[in-house]
Amino acid sequence: MRRKLNLLLYGDVDLNIMDGSAVWLTSMANMLNKDPNIHVDVLLKARVKKDNLISELEGLSQVNVIDTYRQLETQTFKNGNRMNVSEAVSVMEKLHRDNSYDCIIVRGYSLVEEIHQKDNLSKITIPYITDFTHDETIIEEKEKRQLKEFYSTFPNMFVQTSQMKEKYAELADVDGEKLELLLPMIPDYLEEEPDFSNRNNSLVYAGKFAKEWYTEELLSAFNRIHKHDEDIVLNVAGDKFQGELIAEKEKLSNEMESHPGVNWQGAVSRKQSIDLIQQSDIGVGWRSSVIDHDGSLELSTKLLEYGSLGKPVLLRRTKMHEQVLGEDYFLFVEDEDDVYEKTLEILHNRKLYRKTAKRIYERCRQYTFIEAYKRLKPLLWSYNKQKTKIVFAGHDLKFIQMGIEYFENHPDYEVKIDQWKGHASHDEEHSESCLKWADVIFCEWGLGNAVWYSRNKKQGQKLIVRMHLQERVTEHPSHFTMENIDQVISISPFIYEEFNRVSQIPRQKMTMIYNMIDTEKYDQPKSTGEDLSFNLGVAGILPKRKRLDKALDILEKLWEKDSRYKLYVKSKLPSEVPWLMNREEEKEYYDQIFDRINNAPWKDQVIFDQHGNDMDEWFKKIGYVLSTSDYESFHLAPMEGMASGSVPVVLKWPGSETIYPAEYLFNDINGIIEYIHQENKPKTEELKAFPRLNFDRKVIVGQIEKLIVNL
Repeated sequence: MRRKLNLLLYGDVDLNIMDGSAVWLTSMANMLNKDPNIHVDVLLKARVKKDNLISELEGLSQVNVIDTYRQLETQTFKNGNRMNVSEAVSVMEKLHRDNSYDCIIVRGYSLVEEIHQKDNLSKITIPYITDFTHDETIIEEKEKRQLKEFYSTFPNMFVQTSQMKEKYAELADVDGEKLELLLPMIPDYLEEEPDFSNRNNSLVYAGKFAKEWYTEELLSAFNRIHKHDEDIVLNVAGDKFQGELIAEKEKLSNEMESHPGVNWQGAVSRKQSIDLIQQSDIGVGWRSSVIDHDGSLELSTKLLEYGSLGKPVLLRRTKMHEQVLGEDYFLFVEDEDDVYEKTLEILHNRKLYRKTAKRIYERCRQYTFIEAYKRLKPLLWSYNKQKTKIVFAGHDLKFIQMGIEYFENHPDYEVKIDQWKGHASHDEEHSESCLKWADVIFCEWGLGNAVWYSRNKKQGQKLIVRMHLQERVTEHPSHFTMENIDQVISISPFIYEEFNRVSQIPRQKMTMIYNMIDTEKYDQPKSTGEDLSFNLGVAGILPKRKRLDKALDILEKLWEKDSRYKLYVKSKLPSEVPWLMNREEEKEYYDQIFDRINNAPWKDQVIFDQHGNDMDEWFKKIGYVLSTSDYESFHLAPMEGMASGSVPVVLKWPGSETIYPAEYLFNDINGIIEYIHQENKPKTEELKAFPRLNFDRKVIVGQIEKLIVNL
């Protein structure tokens, strides 16, 4: 059984009324539905009378709507239409006893007051608080104390913006580390961009009608606009009148119904609202300075909704709006004259309209459901106490072994190994068993293992393929079921580009994470008693492309300068690898190599050390580590040598410049010989610092774990 996250979502809001808090609830459900391994129960506060917003929850495969007044018939409520706070908390306690939620997300200050006294709920609840007093000159000490109590009670809390986070921390006198950003969110962008053109000469307002929301001012401004140009239309959606305008409801309704150019739709579903915005050209978000002012800490979801559809929006200039859209955003307006003048100008200036529309479209992209979920995923899953099950699959796991050991020893993970027999051969029964068990599959090498798992991966599982170099010349990448691979790791920038170019792996599926080394293991004192600057080392001489002949050329030239130079070779010998000796070209090459050594005057200066995993001991006697290969994907040995204080000397191969510092890269062996024979050597600590900062196992495994957590 794969790991699941069980959530309860409740807002102290009535989904029969379209406003920002109600839209928040449906948006949260849509955002959480992005992960097939999450199950969400959405508890409704009110009896369902209208389906405009409830319809936004239909068809969400991971979301279960609990219709309180129909499904909880045995529960007694004081009001026949809406639960009060204490009733809601009582229902939540019962649901938690029945369903054992990992996490509960709630919205509403009074609701949070009630829950923070319930130990069984508070320890798994993340409250979203926006409705606290933001003004330090007005807020009472009692509210400050309460905010501090909330902070100490709940493991985490959501706030809407970074400004609100700072304000909460200041008012409650807390460090703010528990406060997580839950930015406003909007539906994911369509694949096709809008054309950013004015098509219908129309404005659109969707929302509530209230004094501070400038309902009357908007109608007045539009009256002037329409008189100037009768082709311009104002589309309006909504039926919620608040505050002082409740008394004006009949008058304003009549005005909107009869006003020339005003198209009032009344209450509509969110989908209908979005359709209306798409058919319009300018969104109206102009509100009173009582709401939109430089101290305002909230960001309007409606603004983001307009922007996501490529519609410029009339807004009051505030620090928040400047932060999102830039100080030079054209449609910042202060008064009715600004609305009148800028609306006419932008509707009749095609270039200005396009520039403004494209600006807001791009700036709002970060607020989509999928981007919101990516930001929140690590926090949400931290409430799930089940271990993440990872399968490592491949024929050769030596380069990822330190990563495997990290996850095996981590309390949050379980590990299984699917050891393949070769590039495409495996125990299919064992692989099937691993597949059924896993949350995450990590294919080391993109060979037959990646082909099989990409074809058989289950819904909700995550598949990562780490690719090195040899895959490039095989048929395997062409057989990947790419839509089932969540991420391809390339182990260097050059390899990243090669697999995109040669294997046509999409860039959006790829990430670059270097190979890793254990720098602590190699950070040992060097041998004493001899001058290590005369000791060259080469690790791994098989196959032919490793170019042992060039390493011998370097030794020979240096030996002619000073007979103290030696070459230590740590590798399997060709005779120990039957498949290599069965290749005539390879066999002939090594026969010539060993004939050359045996007949050379410097033959005693070539010392063959036994192949083994004692590289840390071997490097103690090595002054310079040679890399003379025709090509490599990374070449660990010179980097391991650096970690030990040995100097890497790399004969350039494609991509080497993306891994090793330029001062250790050479175009030919003459440059290497000159460099080694000089007296100046890099400082040992400088050598060791580079791999420690960039390639240490803690650094690289941390990047791999972050990738797994964020998928």
